[in-house]
Amino acid sequence: MKFTFHPQAEAEFNNAIEYYEEIEPGLGYDFAIEVYAAIQRSVALPKAWPVIDGEIQAFAGQSISLWRPVC
Repeated sequence: MKFTFHPQAEAEFNNAIEYYEEIEPGLGYDFAIEVYAAIQRSVALPKAWPVIDGEIQAFAGQSISLWRPVC
C-alpha cells in the first residue's frame, strides 16, 4: 500500500515543519518524524483504520508532544 499527500495537505505539512523549526531548531524535524511514523503505521495496518470517504482513512495516533523541557 502507498500513501500520497493531497497537494494542499503537503503544503500545510511543510509549513508546519518550518513553523516548529523556527520555534526551536530540531522541533520541525521531530514533528516530521512523528507524522511519517504515523503514516507508516497506517500503511502497515490498513484495515485497522476506518474508511471515512472513498479511499480516505481516519487515523487515530498518539499525541505528538511539541515541546521540550528547557534545562
